[in-house]
Amino acid sequence: HYHRPAQFSKADDYPPVEFQRRQEFWDPIRLALFTLVIVAIIGITIGIVSHYVVEDDKSFYYLASFQVTNVKYRENYGIKTSKEFTQRSHQIERMMSRIFRRSSGAGRFIKSHVIKISPDENGVNILMVLMFRYPSTSSAEYIRKIIERILYQSLKTKEMPLTINKPSLTLTSIDSKKMRNLLNSRCGIRMTSSNMPLPAYTSTERIVQGRETAMEGEWPWQASLQLKGAGHQCGASLISNTWLLTAAHCFRKNKDPRQWIATFGTTINPPAVERNVGKIILHENYRKETNENDIALAQLTTRVEFSNVVQRVCLPDSSIKLPPKTSVFVTGFGSIVDDGPTQNKLRQARVETISSDVCNRKDVYDGLITSGMLCAGFMEGKVDACK
Repeated sequence: HYHRPAQFSKADDYPPVEFQRRQEFWDPIRLALFTLVIVAIIGITIGIVSHYVVEDDKSFYYLASFQVTNVKYRENYGIKTSKEFTQRSHQIERMMSRIFRRSSGAGRFIKSHVIKISPDENGVNILMVLMFRYPSTSSAEYIRKIIERILYQSLKTKEMPLTINKPSLTLTSIDSKKMRNLLNSRCGIRMTSSNMPLPAYTSTERIVQGRETAMEGEWPWQASLQLKGAGHQCGASLISNTWLLTAAHCFRKNKDPRQWIATFGTTINPPAVERNVGKIILHENYRKETNENDIALAQLTTRVEFSNVVQRVCLPDSSIKLPPKTSVFVTGFGSIVDDGPTQNKLRQARVETISSDVCNRKDVYDGLITSGMLCAGFMEGKVDACK
């Protein structure tokens, strides 16, 4: 069919009908889309603001004290680095974890730490710190009542391995400073800057390719020993507020303490804390030819204050036995390729212990591993502390 085109005289200033319709058709859609975008932005903004204002969680700390009647006091409970104190503490901490993870709502319970085990005529007294996260709008007293109720409820069920004397149980709210001071009496406690728990297991690839440590406080006893003018030389572990444990071979070239400094934190530059070294003691039976007794101590001129970032490590019992395939971590600022530069950010990698018998095989270390040494890594390589 043939349609005659519409005719317009020059006097007609109207655009063609077709175009006018299209413009009218698009306007409501544009308007609707624009309105939707504005509504979405307002909604997201309100969501973010309400999340931070209403849902912002905060840490709450409590000091718990109670009497356990089915445990006899042992002298070594008084030594916080002893196997007895460690094992008993872990048992109590695991018990608390089970009680609160079951009952206090998703993720409210953070962790607990036993501070002291003291003698009592009916057993032992336990002093411990409990940490929780609740909305910042909650009151410490309100949360204390919730925790108390959960504990009393679990005492009724009698599912716990330890018998707690109910009237002896007291709970006191404490601030973060008091909590930190209490934890400073214990070694080996890892805390992030926000007092959040650290993952118990971190999957890492080779230190050589591996992940940089993400969090301050992950390895708070790690120090970097540096020669003035020459930078990082060796890693070290803080074992008290003034002493570092390191390798004797670090000081082969220079034993003058005045030339050395120690820094703490997950970066060498800037350091979280820096100290001068006042004294260096090499193991008297160190043999550089065989690497036997490759141990040294460095004393700081001024002590460090313990914090979430700086903390002492627990020294293991001298009789400790680590069976093959025990997970251990290597941490440090060392180079990630042969003769490469040192790293500014602390790295870590998980490795496994290997028996000395395997390590002394002809195709491995061929008898170089003595009774004072420990072998760790993987026979197939993959994860390593470089050299």
